[in-house]
Amino acid sequence: MVDFDRVEQALDDAAVSAAEAHGVLTGMICASGPVELSDWWSQIREDDEQAAVPALLGQVHAETSTSLAELTGTFDLMLPDDEDDLGDRAEALHLWCNGFLYGYGVAGGKDPSQLPDDAAEVLRDIGQFAQASFDLGDDDEEDELAYSELVEYLRVGVLLLHETLHPRPEPEQSSGEAGGQDVQSFWSRASGSTTLH
Repeated sequence: MVDFDRVEQALDDAAVSAAEAHGVLTGMICASGPVELSDWWSQIREDDEQAAVPALLGQVHAETSTSLAELTGTFDLMLPDDEDDLGDRAEALHLWCNGFLYGYGVAGGKDPSQLPDDAAEVLRDIGQFAQASFDLGDDDEEDELAYSELVEYLRVGVLLLHETLHPRPEPEQSSGEAGGQDVQSFWSRASGSTTLH
């Protein structure tokens, strides 16, 4: 994935952070399928002027679109590096969730009541995470684990939501390829082990 800090710099004149911008893109793709780069850019830039899209955002757009559509297992949330302060990473995750909800809504995403239970749960949880605070305690190791579990929960949940809304034809798969059953299985495990703080 493209380096978070480089995307932050590319978005210096935009209205959003790298995390929020990536959340917007991911939400739009989950809601409507393939999204034009220009449509994403129009949602995250600060004004209505026809400013050129930073080249780096084209790479982010391509990588995110491909990783969601092909279900390769390479999709990740765009967040600060693990070496960054946990408080900063938690704030970025909060912004990512807000961006996702905005992107999903602006692209006409379905209401949770129209979705299967697992997919509806993903949307509801993202909404809760967007409003909740990540309370840091006195145990750094425990906080790191909770953050990592939440990021993975969201990563797999987004894949599940995208696959639910945009199912692919069932190809013949080798045992090593990721498919819908793999996502469903992982989601069942992830959703049972993640809690809000």
